[in-house]
Amino acid sequence: MLALLDVAPLAGALAGAAAGAARGTVHGVTSVHDTTRRLTHVARNALGTDRHWRAGHRVHLALRHPDATVAPLARKVAAELLEHPDVVAAYWDEGLARLVVTAVTDAAGDRVAERAVAVAERLGLTEDAGEDAGPEPEYDTPHPGDPREVRVAAAALLLDAAGVAGALAGRSLRLPRSPKAVTALVTLLRENPRFRARLRDRFGGSGMELLLAAANAAAHGAAQSPVSLLLDALLRTGQLTEATARAAAFETLHDDVCRERRTSVPPAPDVRPPLRVTPAQAYAANAGTGSVAGAAATLLVTHDTGEAAEAVLAGSPKAARYGPAAFNSVLGTDLARTGVLVRGGDRLRQLEIADSLVLHADALRSLPAAEDEEPAPYHDPVHPWAEAVLDAARRAGLHVVVAGGSELKDITRLADEVAPADLPFGDAVRALQQDGHIVVGVARVPADGDRDVADGLPAGDVAIALTDGRSAVPWGADALAPGGLADVWRLLTAIPAARRVGRRSQTLA
Repeated sequence: MLALLDVAPLAGALAGAAAGAARGTVHGVTSVHDTTRRLTHVARNALGTDRHWRAGHRVHLALRHPDATVAPLARKVAAELLEHPDVVAAYWDEGLARLVVTAVTDAAGDRVAERAVAVAERLGLTEDAGEDAGPEPEYDTPHPGDPREVRVAAAALLLDAAGVAGALAGRSLRLPRSPKAVTALVTLLRENPRFRARLRDRFGGSGMELLLAAANAAAHGAAQSPVSLLLDALLRTGQLTEATARAAAFETLHDDVCRERRTSVPPAPDVRPPLRVTPAQAYAANAGTGSVAGAAATLLVTHDTGEAAEAVLAGSPKAARYGPAAFNSVLGTDLARTGVLVRGGDRLRQLEIADSLVLHADALRSLPAAEDEEPAPYHDPVHPWAEAVLDAARRAGLHVVVAGGSELKDITRLADEVAPADLPFGDAVRALQQDGHIVVGVARVPADGDRDVADGLPAGDVAIALTDGRSAVPWGADALAPGGLADVWRLLTAIPAARRVGRRSQTLA
């Protein structure tokens, strides 16, 4: 009997450990399965020819009408779709400007999509041509699941692989190399910000990247210099990983941010400030001019075009661009993994040069208990992460302004400035910008879609929207933070690291 009593605790511990291991194994297998399924959906959208976004049993259709307003007709389409037995939910999302349809199963998704297109065409609506209509605007905010960046990164990676293969084949067959002047010219144009801007205006961001990637692969392949292409392929791999993770993150958050009863705010037109010049872009412009001057001087002295081409290649600011680009790819991938939905990658790169932070007071307040939750015995008006966010802003050297209320005395005293309570959020942001500051705006748009906050948030150079609780979802923001201030803290702690990477990249260049 004594032996049985002594063994019983050990047996219980072993049973508990086995049960915990089994639960962990099941959770791990489920997580891997879900991740694989989302990546498959991203690949399907990137490789497919459909204009609409599709992820399993979820379908988004962008509709248009040449003469009438789309929303009333789209709602009629949704009402008719709801009568179909394969449709669980259907509604017109104002913020995304998409017809959102949910089917009963993944297998029914195709049938539902075809049915939705047929009903829309009968009512005079057609699917928006999207990226097929021409070059995308320079500062547009596409659909969060848009596979365009995945396609561009994958295509550029394939071009680099083709260039490497061509370079190695040329070396093994002892073929003549192309003149270095050709490689120097392509490198000079590729790294020149003005030339890139002209290509972007003419062909759009995606077209510019593909044209430059093709020219770079052809030049280095013909010159039999695969090392440069291998470095570029590493960067492209990171960008492809980030674009894929971002698209998969939207599917993960879909059922939370795309709900019929949740307020969805469309991007405000003509509110965003122009993108500021980053240190890498400024260095690239100066380095390009310097390398041309150095090449001209070398040519005058040596009369050797090969030596002049070497001077151009030596002055290439490639490292100054690669460093920040690689850092932003890693940051974007990590944010997607933690559930932050990044809407504007170009805007997020402005964090490196940001010097001010405007926080709306509602973002610093604790959220009230939900209807199905038991209220806490003591409700602290200040959010638990508020002090950590302000501390991260101080460490990043940001000038902190709290707008939209000054009653949170315990936390607003940690800010550098408290804006008048009656000053609109957007005006507080623009006042700093008029003084030459680069502003990060952080706010939680109320569920009623308060236009003061919804219109003022995009005025920031970087706009971060808290989408926790029952807040609205402003699709014009650069990052949607479902984790609330904890996600904002992650973004702010990345600013010092981004600056260090930028400085070291320029030193290396």
